Amino acid sequence: MFYHDKRLQYKVRVDKPNPQFAKALQQALGGIEGEIRVCLQYLFQAWNSRGPARYRDMLLDTGTEEISHIEMLATAIALNLEGVCSKNWATAT
Repeated sequence: MFYHDKRLQYKVRVDKPNPQFAKALQQALGGIEGEIRVCLQYLFQAWNSRGPARYRDMLLDTGTEEISHIEMLATAIALNLEGVCSKNWATAT
C-alpha cells in the first residue's frame, strides 16, 4: 500500500522555463534507463521475491522511493514547460 503526501520530498524550482531541458528530463523520467523503468523493476522484483522477507521489504522500500523521484522529475518537466506554447515546443525538439 502507498501513502501520498502532497508535499514533494524536495522543493523543485525552475528559474526560467526551458523546453530543451524539459526534453532531457523526459528521457531521465521515461527513457531506457529512466526512473519509471527502475521503479517498476524494483517493485516487480519485490513482488516476485521468494527469499527472506527483509530482501522483499528492501526492494519494496527502494521501489517506493523511486516513485518520489518520478514525481519530482514530472514536476520539473511541467515547470520547464510552463507558459511555453506548442509552437515554441515544436521548434525546441
